[in-house]
Amino acid sequence: MYRLPLIFLTSTFSLFGLSWIVSEVDPKTAPVWIFAIFVSLFFVAVFGFLGLIIYFLRTRLYRKYDVNWYIYTSFKMAFFVALFVAIAAAFDLISLFNVSLAILSIALFAIWSYLGKQIRKR
Repeated sequence: MYRLPLIFLTSTFSLFGLSWIVSEVDPKTAPVWIFAIFVSLFFVAVFGFLGLIIYFLRTRLYRKYDVNWYIYTSFKMAFFVALFVAIAAAFDLISLFNVSLAILSIALFAIWSYLGKQIRKR
């Protein structure tokens, strides 16, 4: 629980870094490490904010398990989505099909996490 404010602050700082890169850096003359920083900051921002959103939605709508379990599984799902989005941004592959695949991967991972918890209970 003590990690959540730090994750929020890190994600917010990542958004400020992204806004600086987007507004101040010329992509035609920028070195390649600026692009690497952009993708890294993009990953951190998506990972942090999506993990927090999933965590808060799951704890508000469905309180059944321990808080640490919700943190672990929410950020595990957010990690896979953020990794997919960062790779897609790095290769300039963002499209409606890829976004729908990301949503499908979240749903399948949520079902897999739920079924895995059910099997361990038996």
